Amino acid sequence: MIRVLATALLLLLGIIVWQRGSVLKSEASASAATADRNAATAALSAAEAEIGQLGTVLKTERASVKAANALAARYEEEKKDAQAESDRLVADLRAGNRQLHQRWQAAIHTTVLSQPVATASQSDGGVDERIQSAGRIIAAVDQCDAQVRALQAYARQVGGAP
Repeated sequence: MIRVLATALLLLLGIIVWQRGSVLKSEASASAATADRNAATAALSAAEAEIGQLGTVLKTERASVKAANALAARYEEEKKDAQAESDRLVADLRAGNRQLHQRWQAAIHTTVLSQPVATASQSDGGVDERIQSAGRIIAAVDQCDAQVRALQAYARQVGGAP
């Protein structure tokens, strides 16, 4: 009977040791799971912060593109206005409502005075050609001015200056 009791006692001690090991393993697994959960929570927070930053960058980029498109549209409009002004100048010059600078006027008068000689020697576009040239010059200057204004506005926008 003592043998049976000793065997039962040993068996009970074995079960207790086995149970104790299982509890320790469970506690270690729970601790590892908690650490994994904390790491995942930290990674989630970092990802959410990055998403917020990317959203801000995206909004800024969209606003910048919208402003750049508005500047480009304004530049194109000014370019069209410059061409229209050039066309009005040419029309006014042809109608006699405006006159060219005296340097150009002198060339016109010289051409008119020597027109018989000029027509005999070679064909010169004469007044009309000078009027067209004046129109092209004015259009080019106005378009350059519009481009400079647009580029300066874009530089202020990109550089953050007022």
